[in-house]
Amino acid sequence: MIKSKIIENKNVLIVSNCTWYLYNFRDDLLNSLRKRGYNLILLSPIDKYYKKISKYFINKEDLLLKRGSENPILEILTIFHMLFVYIKYRPDIVHHFTIKPCFYGGVIARLLGIKNTINHITGLGPSFYSNRLKITITNKLLHPFFKYSFNKKHNLINIFHNHSDKLTFINKGIASKENARTIPGSGVNIEYFKNNQSRNFSKDIKLLFPARIIKEKGIIELIKACKNLWEENYNFTLNIAGEIDKQNKSHLKNEDFENIIKNKNIIFLGKCENMQKVYQEMDIVILPSWREGLSKSLLEAAAMELPIITTNVPGCKDIITDKYSGLVVPAKNKDKLKLAIKNYLDNPKLAIKYGRNARKTISEKFTVQIINKKILSIYEEFHYLEK
Repeated sequence: MIKSKIIENKNVLIVSNCTWYLYNFRDDLLNSLRKRGYNLILLSPIDKYYKKISKYFINKEDLLLKRGSENPILEILTIFHMLFVYIKYRPDIVHHFTIKPCFYGGVIARLLGIKNTINHITGLGPSFYSNRLKITITNKLLHPFFKYSFNKKHNLINIFHNHSDKLTFINKGIASKENARTIPGSGVNIEYFKNNQSRNFSKDIKLLFPARIIKEKGIIELIKACKNLWEENYNFTLNIAGEIDKQNKSHLKNEDFENIIKNKNIIFLGKCENMQKVYQEMDIVILPSWREGLSKSLLEAAAMELPIITTNVPGCKDIITDKYSGLVVPAKNKDKLKLAIKNYLDNPKLAIKYGRNARKTISEKFTVQIINKKILSIYEEFHYLEK
């Protein structure tokens, strides 16, 4: 149990690249912060999900920020808008989510002398692992600013979703060992995400791809692997629960995706609000991502005791242990992916066993209570340092 320590008159500025993220990943955390008496102020682009989390905030500011933007004029406007809001509210604590708010906000908070800062790095985009010349040059030019944002010695904590991302920042000299911590993801509510029926691999086996429709999620390799198995007369459907993320540079074009879903064995579910219900109707979950921060889809699927196939990359391998709680294959490898799917289809008892083990892992390491307790302890550290 987390002790409900009441903190009065402490203003916390919550900064994110969208309210969709806060609703889907941090609703429980926001609720816990409000119960402890924090005054929450939101700085984020306001989308339709704001209504679902508005009850937690005493005020809001609609941030001029566009995900994936490389327009220098827009980025400068974003920075000045953030600067104005930080000066306006002078928060006691600022909590940044996602890399761009962390970078810009970290610099601003330090310049203004804001005492307590949490940078919540939910995952590293292509700018940290791409070999493109433009990105390499940009990273070298921005390195001093990254270091300034993430490497303050006191009253700054950088939270990473996986150990690999943390090491990347430390090895590049952006963060230090002292201010970097790994807290795996946002956690999952295991009372809500639980299996309510016995798994039975029937003739109508349903595979699920629960992710945005972008190349980096491995959807192309998955479709190729499935097509090979259909040619071998394996009987199953591939269900896609997600939408095309047009702000991501690796998104599939509408016409390409429309051609894909013409296949009678592929069912497009779109963006689903009730994923618990979707998981309940599926037999196997597959997420062949190239990289993740820490996949919430895998956390939820594992909590539902679903057999999982994923890739040996940060944010996926941190959740699933190969041949214990699922099957783990190399990224971008359709042949290994095909063999893993075939393994489950040919061995349903093994698939069910791995699903049960996955639920056990989630219960021990990844519940929302475990994760939020670790985050809330950082807030309490700040109060201790102020005494």
